[in-house]
Amino acid sequence: MHEVGIAQNLIEQVEQKLAQVNQPLKALRISVSLGKLAGVSAEALRFGFEVVKKDSKIAFAKLVINEIPLKLSCSNCLNEFEAEKILECCPTCDKGSLAIVSGKELRIDSLEYE
Repeated sequence: MHEVGIAQNLIEQVEQKLAQVNQPLKALRISVSLGKLAGVSAEALRFGFEVVKKDSKIAFAKLVINEIPLKLSCSNCLNEFEAEKILECCPTCDKGSLAIVSGKELRIDSLEYE
């Protein structure tokens, strides 16, 4: 389960950010964006985060995951739409090639602390 490694990396990034401040801070909430195509299970990431944070400096932090759907865009008709998987052609015009607009994200969006 590589989500545990991702959770560990996330915690390390947050600890580094908090260490840059000259006063002790307590992380309260970490918000991340997780795209459908990121190859990461939101449930497994939550579980991994709960396990790994126990031995960290951010043991009280809550992880909030904003799941980002897969969005595709057609080069021919410029239609932009959500999809469950990558398609070979546009469902509207059946011609254009499709580009991924969103769905690959895995990033920290915000950090709340006191």
